Amino acid sequence: MKKLLVLTDFTSNSAHAATIAVGICNRLGTDLLLYHSIQYVPLVTDYTYGTYITGTANTLFKESREKLTQEAESLQPMALRNNVYHPIIRCESGEGNLGANVKKITKKMDIIMVVMGGRSGGALDHLLTGSETTAVIKNAMKPVLVIPEKADLNSINRVIFATDFGTADIAALKYLTEIATPLGFEIEVVHVERPHTTSTGIEREVTFREYLNELGSEKISYGSIIGKHAVPRLQDYCKETSSVILAMTHGSQGFISRLFDHSETKEVIAHQQVAVIIFPPAFTDHITYNGRL
Repeated sequence: MKKLLVLTDFTSNSAHAATIAVGICNRLGTDLLLYHSIQYVPLVTDYTYGTYITGTANTLFKESREKLTQEAESLQPMALRNNVYHPIIRCESGEGNLGANVKKITKKMDIIMVVMGGRSGGALDHLLTGSETTAVIKNAMKPVLVIPEKADLNSINRVIFATDFGTADIAALKYLTEIATPLGFEIEVVHVERPHTTSTGIEREVTFREYLNELGSEKISYGSIIGKHAVPRLQDYCKETSSVILAMTHGSQGFISRLFDHSETKEVIAHQQVAVIIFPPAFTDHITYNGRL
């Protein structure tokens, strides 16, 4: 059975993200894997302290299991609320680096998306400052949904996909079209272009649209944003169109860096509450070899 991998550190932010993830599972007909990464187990070279190390590690894993069980139990009523599908909630904990653990888990075919909360500020702020988010995006084999604590994703009507017509975006949009119908949203592909820069060639745009037309989806429309301050403009555009999710690929490093190269965007982003789906660098190859989701 397909699953959403939901990362938790037992904060209110991750609990909020997990709650939203349950609703997504209801609509997609998938189960949920609640995961906690234990990132610190003390290492002492002196064998005198071997018993202490083992005991500390056992205590950390025990606490993790107990908290995971409690969080899973709190999510259970929401899992049973929908009459379409009642997701099974499983728990798992692991030791070590979060990014490495996520990479290992998301190599599995049954994981279709990673869901995580934001510690502070908006989800886009984490693309600038969030070390854990960066580690997850860098290593994940599947799309990563970052949800701010105050974001409301109970109703997802429209997803804005920011693009520069890069080829990596095709795989990302294919993924979005596959989940658009069960989640009930439409996709608006928004071309982001700064003024006084070399305009994207018309041939590249035509080729891009031809690929999308082959997907045969009626849920895709097009828009454009031209302006110096691209990120706050994207945020405003999401608000104007009642879009609660902004999506983009991270494989095109040039596109991402151009979006986040202005210091004045940081203050604006921190107060926004739009969620973000990031398609990580490894995603394009993964979906090419494995087909659907």
